[in-house]
Amino acid sequence: MLTYLIDSDILINHLRRLIPLHAYLGELKSAARYGCSAIVVAEVYSGMRPAEEPATRQLIEGLVHFPVTTQVAEKAAELKRRLGRSGRAIALDDCLIAATALLEKATLLTHNAKHYPMVPDKITHPSHPF
Repeated sequence: MLTYLIDSDILINHLRRLIPLHAYLGELKSAARYGCSAIVVAEVYSGMRPAEEPATRQLIEGLVHFPVTTQVAEKAAELKRRLGRSGRAIALDDCLIAATALLEKATLLTHNAKHYPMVPDKITHPSHPF
């Protein structure tokens, strides 16, 4: 099954009506999973405006949530160490999201391609009209 892991910037842009999700994905497919890391849930809720709460909760509750397991944490630590040795400082939260995408074999949707050099399968720009 095709899995899409959605980063917080994409969800925030959708909620604030800047760029809708379908601009990246086209029509949603019933044979795909759409989800986010537990890290993304925290990021979105921490930046939520009071008036956005109902729509935010509805959107987040409609996604599959991928927890930060020990396996995800270990993979994130490996990514952070490897990138650090090559001179690239990547935030731990981005390493946790990347590790989730890699372990779930998911396509990552993000506007922040530079935060995820370790994820080869990602969509970083809208490809459908909106």
